Amino acid sequence: MRRALVLAIMVLATGCAGSTAPFLLDGDAKSAVVKYSGDIGATYAIAGRHCARYERVARLADRDLDTAYFACVRP
Repeated sequence: MRRALVLAIMVLATGCAGSTAPFLLDGDAKSAVVKYSGDIGATYAIAGRHCARYERVARLADRDLDTAYFACVRP
């Protein structure tokens, strides 16, 4: 029983510690909100692709622990 409990705790801890790929959470012609885990550098490409649809470029406006906020501005 104790062994199973230790194994369950290890599995849960491993699942929580894994990083996830950044993804676009919300956006429009003026902004992009990207969720990320770990390296914020990966968010720039996602925001850049989103803003490019509106013929704009992404500029980092703010960030939280796991969210990057970009402004989509004219080049």
